[in-house]
Amino acid sequence: MERIVRGECAAAGSPVEPEFEYYDQFPLTANDEAVTERVSAAFEAYFGTVGNASRQSASEDFSRIPDAFGVPYSYWLLGGMDPQAYAEGKAAANHSPHFAPLIEPTLARGVEAMVIAALGELASDPRAGGA
Repeated sequence: MERIVRGECAAAGSPVEPEFEYYDQFPLTANDEAVTERVSAAFEAYFGTVGNASRQSASEDFSRIPDAFGVPYSYWLLGGMDPQAYAEGKAAANHSPHFAPLIEPTLARGVEAMVIAALGELASDPRAGGA
């Protein structure tokens, strides 16, 4: 945004540089490649074929916690909406007051995903007796 605003100001012949005031922003969520590879492999071994979330320009505060502790992380998405709602374009995004995932299988798949991700990480940690 800064680049575009600066370019517009320059094109318009603005006599002063633009000023920017940031009042709220979130850090970039940048998955650790090694962790993401291990978690993805564990998910594929357990769930079968899994898709990769495309890069999104949404804000997310997830990375604040692992960043604060200096630990690598991998952020993943799990589906949980009614497939018909998706097909009809009626699936509300998280943070929406209309967000309402199906309790099952969402709860079971979420717990399974957390356990499988943790086991995948433990299996790769020599301190945990893994490979």
